[in-house]
Amino acid sequence: MSDLPIDSGREGVDEPVTTANENGHEILVVDDRRENLQLLSSFLEAEGYRVRMAMNGQVALMSIASKVPDLILLDIRMPGMDGYEVSRELKARAETASIPIIFISAQDDVQAKIKAFKVGGVDFISKPFANEEVVARVRTHLQLIDYHRNLERRVAEAVDRIRRLNDELELTQNEMVVTLGALMETRDNETGKHVIRVAEYSRLLARLYGLDEETVGLIHMAAPFHDVGKVAIPDRILNKPGRFTPEEWEIMKTHALKGYEIFRYSARPVLKMAAIIAKEHHERWDGKGYPHGLWGERISLPGRVVILADVFDALTHERPYKKAWSIEDTVAYIRENRGRMFEPRMVDLFVDHLDEFTRIYSDLRD
Repeated sequence: MSDLPIDSGREGVDEPVTTANENGHEILVVDDRRENLQLLSSFLEAEGYRVRMAMNGQVALMSIASKVPDLILLDIRMPGMDGYEVSRELKARAETASIPIIFISAQDDVQAKIKAFKVGGVDFISKPFANEEVVARVRTHLQLIDYHRNLERRVAEAVDRIRRLNDELELTQNEMVVTLGALMETRDNETGKHVIRVAEYSRLLARLYGLDEETVGLIHMAAPFHDVGKVAIPDRILNKPGRFTPEEWEIMKTHALKGYEIFRYSARPVLKMAAIIAKEHHERWDGKGYPHGLWGERISLPGRVVILADVFDALTHERPYKKAWSIEDTVAYIRENRGRMFEPRMVDLFVDHLDEFTRIYSDLRD
């Protein structure tokens, strides 16, 4: 509830303000005090956002049912349905579950904040608020929405091209690898045939490990997506010749989770597998990897397969920041990291069948 005096203005929902912003974002502000609505709307409109206003939870739900906003600023204490109830209702519906909700309330004790996040809030702003803080947080969450939508569009376009090649019925292994390789080369000039080789190494290693053919096929088709999160990394970092600064390295490491986010909600088995591989291909057997520091068998088997396949290919080929290593030096490095970076059994299988891996290396050189 607001700290401002109550106004006797009409309850209801206002028509959207027709202002322009670069991406056409529309924000719904829900508060039972008209002064708060007007204050929030005024400086959000000044930033170019379209703003709708609702003075209670029921009206907010009616407004959202009519048109889904990009983001909601939601008060907690309101007559009738409070903000918590509104959020629970929205998160229970598939069509509104993904709307980011920023709670904005004078009820700012720890328990209130914890409850706000439990019912689906993505952020919490305490009243009285600074206009600049609200604008900054709104901008951040809308940028995240744009980023996710852009990635979804780009991935959907790539997947659609693949589906058309297979008469929209089947994905063939070779077409998946080639298409993704072409996609990645447009962003990462170090990639070359990297994704194709990693797919082939992964298929061989998965078979040697004794996985069933269906799982082997999924790993082979999903492995090329291990670095797809790099589409979100700026070119100045992605293609930098030389070592990263600590700040650049932190940005670069985000590609694992960004890749996971692209595919995490897909129902397609190959893309579900791709989400796991994208997230885990920089974990380590000893738990010193990223993004989550998983260790041992907490790392999925597909993840453990691609970790070794990716490192073997990365070391044996030139990158903007290093020369290619010899097969001998690379194998020595992998042996040295048995039980540290790599699962011991995976290393043993790799070494025992090195001639098969080097054959792939020779056949698919850049």
